[in-house]
Amino acid sequence: MANDLDAFIMVHPTAVAGAERLKAYYLVNLIGNPFDTTIAAAALVFGDVIGRYPRIKFLLVHGGGFLPYQVGRFKHGWEVRAEPRARLKAPPQTSLDKLLFDTIVHDRSALEFLVSSCGPERVLMGSDYPFDMGTLECGRQVEALSIAEPEREQILGGAAMKLLALA
Repeated sequence: MANDLDAFIMVHPTAVAGAERLKAYYLVNLIGNPFDTTIAAAALVFGDVIGRYPRIKFLLVHGGGFLPYQVGRFKHGWEVRAEPRARLKAPPQTSLDKLLFDTIVHDRSALEFLVSSCGPERVLMGSDYPFDMGTLECGRQVEALSIAEPEREQILGGAAMKLLALA
């Protein structure tokens, strides 16, 4: 049904994997939430969910967790191991290229890496509001990036308008 409706689905963790090991130092949020986002992304890719339901737009919060920084590992693993190919018959890049990301990484250089590696059309402004790890400075953080104005405009709303067929 979601595929038929061209659904936009935001993927956000609620029950973090390994939370019992992350109780100290607020690690359940600092590490757990991005880790859980990464687990969800891997399941979408390697379970071939994206390939089977190509019209669903999946937005990964927390800048995609650790995924954008481990794309090479996903691709290499698919090439050298049988397990990642159990359901995903084509290389993972096609599925990876369809994922969307929010801007909540809390670091300018990390956000610039995300934009340069995924493209501004796949990075949507996020706030994580009203959670304590959220920010109300999300627009200013995008404005401060060392990117061209058209890319900035895409992140600040242009890409979302196009994805949601509002523009």
